Amino acid sequence: MRNFRSRNSAKDWARLAAKLGLLFTDPKIRAAVADNFKDGVDHVTDTVSSTYEDAVDRFAAAGEAFRGRSHWSEVTGFLIGVGVGAGLGLLLAPAAGSETREAIRDKAVDIKNRVVDSASGETGRVRNSVRSMPSTGTEG
Repeated sequence: MRNFRSRNSAKDWARLAAKLGLLFTDPKIRAAVADNFKDGVDHVTDTVSSTYEDAVDRFAAAGEAFRGRSHWSEVTGFLIGVGVGAGLGLLLAPAAGSETREAIRDKAVDIKNRVVDSASGETGRVRNSVRSMPSTGTEG
């Protein structure tokens, strides 16, 4: 059975080679294949170039960050300052700790409720705008 497969496989490959040989004798087909191949190579070249440029930019940014020249260090410093300020505010607040925690909890619940209300209102507006869109004429 194996010899039969290998003979058929060899015949199939020979037929394919003959068909491709006949196809490539036509100048139009040769030109179309060459153009398609050139476009593919150009696309790969553009992709590789773009990826290389991105990698170079990322390495440069990483080097700047390691040297401490990144704007992220300023943002991190700001966030640390906010955290320290909030901590000191809690420690030095004129109210008792339980009152301060309750006030913070109430404020957090209030903000959460506003966010939920705002999100549900926006969801309703989106639903209404989708319902009011004209039909495209397609079903399902």
